[in-house]
Amino acid sequence: MGTRANLVIHAHDQEAAEEAAEAVFERVAAIEDVLSDWQLDSEVVRLRAMPAGSSIVISHDLDKALASSFEISLASGGAFDVTCGRLTHLWRGAKQAGRLPSRDSIEEARAGGGWQQLERIAGQDGPMLQSQSGSPWLDFGGIGKGMAADEALDILQNRGLDRSLVDLGGDMAIGSPPPGKSGWRIEALNQERTLVVSQCGVATSGSTEQFMLVDGHRLSHLLHPKTGQAVPDRGSFTVVAPTATQADAWASVAAVVGVEAARGMVDPAQEILFIEEREDSTANP
Repeated sequence: MGTRANLVIHAHDQEAAEEAAEAVFERVAAIEDVLSDWQLDSEVVRLRAMPAGSSIVISHDLDKALASSFEISLASGGAFDVTCGRLTHLWRGAKQAGRLPSRDSIEEARAGGGWQQLERIAGQDGPMLQSQSGSPWLDFGGIGKGMAADEALDILQNRGLDRSLVDLGGDMAIGSPPPGKSGWRIEALNQERTLVVSQCGVATSGSTEQFMLVDGHRLSHLLHPKTGQAVPDRGSFTVVAPTATQADAWASVAAVVGVEAARGMVDPAQEILFIEEREDSTANP
């Protein structure tokens, strides 16, 4: 996933921890083979050849990622949309060239997306995806690491190693507290608070570390799917949620629409905490 993976595992012996870590990295690699839009042979890249109006059998991992993504898309009014892959590709080129893309190219790429143009179907041979318009270009950059972190933590918990933490590029799936502790300490720079959390997900998004300079403007690496524009530099945002998948996606939403707007989109029954303007975090037992 083009990021660094860190595992903290409290185990009875070194061998059990090493075997579990190997299983985790294999699982994360398998998810990358499905969701990466950088790997030319990944499942989401192969979907670009899917004819409009057709349906195709997809993997359970892709179906799960789409289900979670569509849930956030609905709640956010489309501020989160994994079908914005054409826009992602366009703005990557703009970043490399250092020039803003043309209004026509933005509109063309934006018009090629829309999560409501895709439908998940239960087929006899497994989950299926149906495209109502053009071939889908998917970008799971705003949720994929969170999903992979959750899947990794599940592997550790299923092996009885529930006192563990998975960190994929700052997106964390956090298990039960370390021995003798009330929780995992998440220390945020430029914040006067230290979070002590367990059995949750923590994710950070924004433009403090990831940004682009285009025509002299510093812009976030994140795009607004409804306008096709790169969002302004708003700093970074941290979200604590029941799962890393939710935290990852809602952190992306906050970076696109702002923290206050994102808070208003969340179901009050969900335990989701937004924290503004932080530059970095470290996790300690």
